[in-house]
Amino acid sequence: MNREMVPIQIVGLKNDLQASVRALRALGCVHIEELAELPEISARPLMLDHETARAQEELSLLLARTGGLLDALHGTAPKTLPALSEDYVNEARAGVDELMPKLKSLTSQKEKLEAELASLPRFETTLRKLLPILPPSVREPENRSVGILVSREHMDILDLIGKRVLELTQGQADAVATDVDSSTRAMLIVFNEKFTHEIESLLGREDISRLRLPAELGEGSPDVVLAALYRRMKVIPDQIAGINREIAALSEQWSGKLFAWRAALQEEIDASSILPKFGETDSTFVLAGWVPADQFEAVEAALRGISDGASVFLQKLQMTPALKKRAPVILQNPSVVKPFESLVNMLALPRYGHIDPSRLMAFFLPIFFGMILGDVGYGTLALLISLGLLRRFKAGVTRDILLVLAMGSAWAILFGFLFGEAFGTLGEHFGMRALWFDRASPENVMSLLLMTVGIGAAHITLGLLLGVWEAIKDKSRNHLLERGGMLLGLIGLFFIVGILADLMPQGFMSVSIAFVIVGVVMLGASLGTLGIVMGPIEFLTLIGNVLSYLRIAAIGLASVFLAKVANEMAGMVGNVVVGAILAILIHALNLVLGMFSPTIHSLRLHYVEFFRKFYEGGGRRYEPFKSRL
Repeated sequence: MNREMVPIQIVGLKNDLQASVRALRALGCVHIEELAELPEISARPLMLDHETARAQEELSLLLARTGGLLDALHGTAPKTLPALSEDYVNEARAGVDELMPKLKSLTSQKEKLEAELASLPRFETTLRKLLPILPPSVREPENRSVGILVSREHMDILDLIGKRVLELTQGQADAVATDVDSSTRAMLIVFNEKFTHEIESLLGREDISRLRLPAELGEGSPDVVLAALYRRMKVIPDQIAGINREIAALSEQWSGKLFAWRAALQEEIDASSILPKFGETDSTFVLAGWVPADQFEAVEAALRGISDGASVFLQKLQMTPALKKRAPVILQNPSVVKPFESLVNMLALPRYGHIDPSRLMAFFLPIFFGMILGDVGYGTLALLISLGLLRRFKAGVTRDILLVLAMGSAWAILFGFLFGEAFGTLGEHFGMRALWFDRASPENVMSLLLMTVGIGAAHITLGLLLGVWEAIKDKSRNHLLERGGMLLGLIGLFFIVGILADLMPQGFMSVSIAFVIVGVVMLGASLGTLGIVMGPIEFLTLIGNVLSYLRIAAIGLASVFLAKVANEMAGMVGNVVVGAILAILIHALNLVLGMFSPTIHSLRLHYVEFFRKFYEGGGRRYEPFKSRL
């Protein structure tokens, strides 16, 4: 059922705006409306003053910086956030300003080291290729060496460079080349340092790609640089590990504060984000919303405490039909019905003031599930599985579905005793007998089918009765004609079936036919100009809805016979072990089907056949303005 809601309006002086927002957030029970969507209240949208807007921007920037620091620190949220002072915003700003440069420097160093470590193997490959062809002159102290890299497509340039170098140095240079890989060739030029300027000028004019090594490797011949490279590759991981330890120390020192600051800043921003829903006059702010009726006095008392109650006023609004359509919905049901609220909400939230079908579903759905499965063995296993999985899910839709499954499994055990089934016909071998009737017996199949059709007729009749009641409450002529016509036609059809089965006198036949005709006419009238065609079609659809409940019997019988096949399979196979394995596999398949099929088809009978006769979805979710801390 729906919890009673009260529409409210709050008017106060602008000086008390922030205090009012804090009081409402602390209460956490007021659902605030977009004032622009309520023509009943005349006020222009609230415009934030320059100071408030600037403060919000600063808080948003500080929140972003705090979040960025937490991401960089890879901090773990503490179980309990540390307490904050009233001046936490300035403390957060000072803390972020202190931590940011330290962390930025460490992160920059780490990134530089990681980039260097990733590049060193490429230099190693080139240098190792050059080692076998190093000329002896490379080790002479007055000589320098320069590496050049070119693609194989431009190898002819290396010959040109080699000739020019020999010309510039009067033959006092060595130039050797080798392939680095399939696409690159390297050349090493060794020359006396007095020719440095000429060689550098030549390479600059030709726009040659130089082999530029990291400065940390120093200078020297390729073999000297390669030795330095190996030393560097060993040192860098230790340096990175040291930086990681420093970052971890900062994380341990700052993460708790950062998490607390981020949460508090987010709360402050959330509180301000509600302001665009407010309205204003020249000197007052205005807001409208909803509060549960039993919490109205608490809201009134909290607002009365602001400025001694002289500047903030709370009043109830008249519940007009337009406001009633906008009222948010709080479903209020016993704990045993709560899991079924999730199933109802999967379809649509009930409208305020209309029937909440959760309790009806809580009564019928487990029974339908139990009638379909109807087996002590499968019901016990399904109950144990659902109860076992409940330990892993503490809340949410999955937990609700498991609770529904557990309830249905309990009913399956009960119907299993009534039908005399335990893993199909296996229970018969242990002396188990049906307490009601054996549904798998050929002489009982017709009775089973008639019983399920009767259940469907009763279920849909209940839905139509509820639908007529809803139409009367809403003063909806169209719904009253539609649902009343279906109900009247269905009653007439029941009478006809009763007469044909000799359960009622033949004299009622004319009245019964009249009921059907009047019902179809009423149904057609609700459909407008096409009603003369659509009325009979919709009534046939209604009959199909009743017959749809035959699935309760059909799916149940399919499960019984599959279990029977599994039991007989064990005896038909020559090898006992193979037969037992086959039987277990088929029973396992039947168990899985027995858990899913009854759930799906029971839901379908409610969503499609039952709810459509009365259910008014489209409700608005109750979303109170409250703190998330």
